[in-house]
Amino acid sequence: MGRFSASKYKNAASKKLKKEETAFGIRINELCQNDPIACGVDKVVFVGEAASLGVLDVGEVGNVQARSLRGHSEFVRSLEFNPFNKDCLCTCAGDGMVKLWDTDKMTCTSTINVSEQVHMARFHPVADNLVLVADHSHIRLFDISTQKQVYSDEKSCSTVSWSYHGSLACSANKDGKVSILDIRCNKSVASATMFDSGKDVVHEWIGVDKLVFAGYKNRDRVYQTVDVSNLSKIISKIQVGAGSGVPHVKYDHDTRMLFLYAKGDHGFSYCEVGNEGTIKENSKEHCNDVIKGIALAPKSILNVMTGEVNRLMILHQTSVSPTPFIVPRRSYVDFHADLFPETRGPLPGVDAEGWWNGKDGYRELISLDPAAKSSQINGKSSDSADTGDNITKVEEAAASTSVPEPEENEKHKAVISHLTTGQSSLRNIQGVLAHRDLHYHGLKNVQTVFPPESNGFQIGRKYGAHHLTGSGGRLGVVDLGNTGHNNTPQLEIVNVGSPVVFEWDPFCEEDVLAVGGDCSTVNLWKIDSMSSATLLGTLKGHSSKLCLMSYHPGVAGLLATCDTTGTLILWDSHSQAKLKTYEIGSESGCVAMCWDPTDGYVIYLAQKSGRIVALNCRTDTQKVVDINTEIRHARMSASRDLLVISLHGQRNTRSLYTLTLSRDSHDFVMLSNHNLGIGTALHTLFLDVDLNLACCAARGEETILPFEVRTEPPYIMPLAVYSGQGTQYACAQIRNSCNKMEVEVMKLYKLCKDSVQLITMHVPRLRKEYFQDDIFKTMIDFSSPILTAAEWSSENKPYSVRSIDPCPEGVKKVSTVEVVKKGSQHSKIQQEHLKYKSHEAQRDELFNSFAEQIQRDAGPLEQDLMEGCEEDEWSD
Repeated sequence: MGRFSASKYKNAASKKLKKEETAFGIRINELCQNDPIACGVDKVVFVGEAASLGVLDVGEVGNVQARSLRGHSEFVRSLEFNPFNKDCLCTCAGDGMVKLWDTDKMTCTSTINVSEQVHMARFHPVADNLVLVADHSHIRLFDISTQKQVYSDEKSCSTVSWSYHGSLACSANKDGKVSILDIRCNKSVASATMFDSGKDVVHEWIGVDKLVFAGYKNRDRVYQTVDVSNLSKIISKIQVGAGSGVPHVKYDHDTRMLFLYAKGDHGFSYCEVGNEGTIKENSKEHCNDVIKGIALAPKSILNVMTGEVNRLMILHQTSVSPTPFIVPRRSYVDFHADLFPETRGPLPGVDAEGWWNGKDGYRELISLDPAAKSSQINGKSSDSADTGDNITKVEEAAASTSVPEPEENEKHKAVISHLTTGQSSLRNIQGVLAHRDLHYHGLKNVQTVFPPESNGFQIGRKYGAHHLTGSGGRLGVVDLGNTGHNNTPQLEIVNVGSPVVFEWDPFCEEDVLAVGGDCSTVNLWKIDSMSSATLLGTLKGHSSKLCLMSYHPGVAGLLATCDTTGTLILWDSHSQAKLKTYEIGSESGCVAMCWDPTDGYVIYLAQKSGRIVALNCRTDTQKVVDINTEIRHARMSASRDLLVISLHGQRNTRSLYTLTLSRDSHDFVMLSNHNLGIGTALHTLFLDVDLNLACCAARGEETILPFEVRTEPPYIMPLAVYSGQGTQYACAQIRNSCNKMEVEVMKLYKLCKDSVQLITMHVPRLRKEYFQDDIFKTMIDFSSPILTAAEWSSENKPYSVRSIDPCPEGVKKVSTVEVVKKGSQHSKIQQEHLKYKSHEAQRDELFNSFAEQIQRDAGPLEQDLMEGCEEDEWSD
């Protein structure tokens, strides 16, 4: 990046997160120094009260309860994760101890007694098992595998740092004296006095031969860069106003992004560093709380598919705030390789003994492209011992190009699942808001807050139903065919007790709405018109409040209901008969339920404990899988071979889970999960069984999140987000209504405060005269029931889904059309260039043309053939 060259990162900006998206409720030590926070692949560690450490999981947000590590007798001054072991943490304190911790097992693995106050400890960036320690009177180098001191220099310093390749080290003390050390040669390469304020001098290496220093000059905070070959010459300098907080710097070698901050300030600066060491300040970022410390997150946990090039973990007085830096791009469907250069992998380049004997190792670079296969994304396991034999094994693993074992892939899947990407026929999906005339306007008394078990809005063949404000258990019914502004009053259905769940019968010739609530009964309402409704009957059998309800997608009249005690009852709603009763038996209760549309006899239930139950109603057997997370609320839906779950977990975390289904053994295994962010409302899930298109919409938000779910990596592919007009309080899916010739893949009705809006999700295509069979393949026909509830219960007829070809008759499929690619402008220029002839060739061609013309016309001249007068006539 030269002086005037454009930068790819100049427009990078921090994303401000809500309080719910941060980890708050922590307590830290007021006397924290140097590095009070460190971020690893799995854990975030910060200095806690007294001499303790607080430990959080990466991604843990909300009102958290940090786990504690205790072992030092004085407050911790510096902490850092081992770059080659994701679970190894090194800390040092004023008690003269350097401790190594296993953050996975929450134990101290070893202790090195320095016997003096230790200010800072730094892992070697290339060699394994080497730690550089700065105490009150010495600089020491330890081999942590043997806990032996391999180097010592009687030099007082407060901060140390390694160069990019680890061949040199830099030390600085409070007197402002800076030294460049070649530890293996036991000599000082250069030294100079940078500052004279008597306060700590903080420094970071910029590449191989340049450093950036932060200190005080004349009571002003100064950041300056110098070259190792001439420490007295300042390349670039940024001078900030006076302040009491010690200035600090954080530098990313891959993107050359530099972050400047001071403890106690309410903000920090984002800068870029040029090839010559010049500093260019791009922006100043403000924080609501004072900054106590900042740590850079590892590149392996960045969400590269959203343009996140860096993430700062900012420590405040009572919270840890993840602050991503994102480069804006027009689309994030594909991986932007220009934003993410190859970064250093988790394998060491050399062992401690080899480096000390003069061997310079280099760490292997890995790609952040999710399509690239990296077998060592997380580094060594914490169970492996730090020995030279292990280094040899690591080097052999780095040299090997074999594909990692499936078990290893499963181990790392949770860390890099958000990095996965691929090509999808739905990747250009767009959401379009229909014309205003196709909306229903004039709604009144819409209830915007309803029980979490309810979707809030349900659509039948003709009508829609939603909650109404006020008491009395009322539901409002609207005629969606009567679009535009309506002054006609809505039909009100009054139930005994408050309605919790309700759903339309998909196959009844009459418009029948099933309503269940806290009265433990199910009322069946027939909508006669917009002025009257008839109660067909009441289904009684539950002993507590109903929380779940689901009609079978392929069996007429088969209704499943579940109450808070885990009692599941199957009904024939047409005959109002009870078919089967099951006791799921979970103390925590069930939070979601859905039918398997392909099998027909399996129903899935999600429980608050995180267990997913597959109940086979034919054999009355259950199979259970645990997704290892507590669930507050959830929605789930099944396709041909996938089970998709949208859940709302503890601390307001929202996620999308996918599980694969086995038709032969009726087993199911969790594939992947995707973070949907922090929020107080659950994402309602809408799934297309044939396309595996899942759309998520949350109450109180304006966006709809579409995903393509797969049985192969990437298991969950985010698509283009739809941002609507106005706040949505509920959404409902319109089934069997998409115009496939217009490449419509899903239609949704969006319930607003006073209207119902129509949203169409479609894929833009140019040749719409052809049927897009790359999107619409063989589909399941649910336009009519496969069985009745009585036939399903008696098992006299098998449940067999009907597959149809959705291509209209007489329409060509796009896969059968031969596509002729036109030549590009570049190829035309090449063709013209081939026709070009030199001057000599043109001259020869011209001469040959003249010669051929002369030869063709050879013979008597025209005047020779004319008849003239006699010669004697001339004499006259």
